[in-house]
Amino acid sequence: MQQVNAQPHIVDSLEKELKKSDNDSINVFIILQLPQKYFMYDSVKAFGYLEKGYAMAKKLNWDYVYGVYYENKAMVKQTAGDGTAAELFYDSAIFYYKKSADAKRNKKETSDAKLSIANCKGMKGELLLGKQEYKEAIAEYMLAVEAWKNSDEPNKAAAIGVYYAKISTVYYKLNQIDKALEYDKLSLALNENNNNEEDKAYILIYVCDDFIRLHQIDSALFYLSKAKPIIEKLNGRHLNIQYYNKLGAISRYKKDFKTAIGYFNKTLSIARSEKNGQYQIVASLKIIGVCYKQSEDYVSARSYLVQALRGAREKNFQIEITEILQELVEVEKKSNHPAQAFVYLEELSMIKDSASVSATKKSIAEIENKYKAAEKEKTIIQLEKDKQIQSLSIKQKSTLNYFLIGSLAASLIIGFLGYRNFRNRHLLAKKEAELHQKQISELEKDRQLIAVDSMLKGQEDERSRLAKDLHDGLGGLLSGVKFSLSNMKDNLIITPDNMAVFERSLDMLDTSIKELRRVAHNMMPEMLSKFGLDEALKEYCSTVNATKLLTVKYQSLGMDLRLDTSVEIIVFRIVQELLNNIMKHAAATEALVQLIREDNRFNVVVEDNGKGFDVSMTENSSGAGWINIRSRVDYLKGQLDIHTETGKGTLVNIEFNV
Repeated sequence: MQQVNAQPHIVDSLEKELKKSDNDSINVFIILQLPQKYFMYDSVKAFGYLEKGYAMAKKLNWDYVYGVYYENKAMVKQTAGDGTAAELFYDSAIFYYKKSADAKRNKKETSDAKLSIANCKGMKGELLLGKQEYKEAIAEYMLAVEAWKNSDEPNKAAAIGVYYAKISTVYYKLNQIDKALEYDKLSLALNENNNNEEDKAYILIYVCDDFIRLHQIDSALFYLSKAKPIIEKLNGRHLNIQYYNKLGAISRYKKDFKTAIGYFNKTLSIARSEKNGQYQIVASLKIIGVCYKQSEDYVSARSYLVQALRGAREKNFQIEITEILQELVEVEKKSNHPAQAFVYLEELSMIKDSASVSATKKSIAEIENKYKAAEKEKTIIQLEKDKQIQSLSIKQKSTLNYFLIGSLAASLIIGFLGYRNFRNRHLLAKKEAELHQKQISELEKDRQLIAVDSMLKGQEDERSRLAKDLHDGLGGLLSGVKFSLSNMKDNLIITPDNMAVFERSLDMLDTSIKELRRVAHNMMPEMLSKFGLDEALKEYCSTVNATKLLTVKYQSLGMDLRLDTSVEIIVFRIVQELLNNIMKHAAATEALVQLIREDNRFNVVVEDNGKGFDVSMTENSSGAGWINIRSRVDYLKGQLDIHTETGKGTLVNIEFNV
């Protein structure tokens, strides 16, 4: 509760600091702290600050700030329950933090970037844990631990202790209690000198819980007794609940169900006094019901379990509903009520089916509205023009007033006005000429775009025609030749040596037909026209994987709606050309293709772990590959960024509006 109440105070403090400073390098960090603070009670403002942060990051062109922006965006998405988007944004944050660390601008920024990578890895671990990808979660936590070990931060022992506790949680969920205990003890050792007594109490409770699961009750009681004086001193509700729960679990293990029920009733009483204690209320009612069931008091067991079921349904605690229904089925069977047991069993079956369908249909949450920087820029330009016109109008009125007042010096004033008039006309003529030149440049650009459009359309039409001719014409002829030769084979008398040659010829025809179909498919993929860009690229990446020349990982976000056909074809060709370049020149083993659509902003990323190259070579390249890629990006009015270093792989980032 204290944390929630403190949130507006923190926001006010940050916004005051923002008003005091006019330094963009300071303000951008303040702006990027605000989304997390705002999100829980004003998501519109949170997203607004995120987009302001992105605009400032672009203005500063600072890799570390890009990393901060994407890390905060990922945390907001994670808080909103959109794990898929959060994971992608954490990857983007890690990419920019790595660039910042490699640049070594200064010692502090390099150190901060490395720790920020560790934090992002840790948060990714949380997401993977939620998806039950336990092996991957532990890998991310271990990377975070190594980063903290290599840091000079004074609080690194406590931070490593937190990650050891997280690793322990993974092993606990995997039912590898020995490993969970090992990491909880490591966490406890690192927190021995920690001044935070609450953290120490929780870790002691976790170690106690591990020993309970290992049926080593004396050890469990020893660690719980070490936690007891801290818990009594702090007298925190949540700590008290954990303490009584462990005492109840120990009594239940000893089959002292009456004592266990007494402890669990204490947790129930504390939970009922809390504003947000509904989950613990349900959990306490359920475990009391289970204790009564184990002591064969089925009437009391049913009473508590039905109360627990009612509370779980009110808050839609799906896992608890399933577990309580399973207990009620058993209670009704033991009570010799088969009809009621069947009712609960039928409901349990329906919930499991519903959960399966719900998981299949779950879609990616809608990504926030893009900050309209371009439109605001246009508005500013228009206001500047209006200001200039207004200023010119005021000057003309002033000139007229001077003429009326200064009638005695008419000749001088007329001469002066004539000169000014001539000068203004000259300036206006110059501005008009500049405007005409600008219009001519824009028309020239439009003409070039029309020419490129015609060229690309012509290329795709020709590709489509050639693909059809190859597949239906030459492909049909080759298949016919093969069919005829196969029929002739049985009617000809051929020597064994000639038969081997004949068979090889048929194999060569098979290979030719397959290669022809592959070429025709690449020229105009059927998946692209039927199912769209997302499915076509997914299939193309699978085809590349099948060659075993390169392992391609494909990711997409926000691709539910199809793009214009021409845009889909252009993006497909760009990715196809980039992957071909990787296979031909990069000596890479792995590549990543990533498509992200955020409202009307579209982002394409193609990354590899190859040998890299000199970017300047693409500017002067006479080859058609990069020329085609640049012309297609220009046609989309997009921005092409290439990040590469010799021996460090390549990342190509393309961004445009759709």
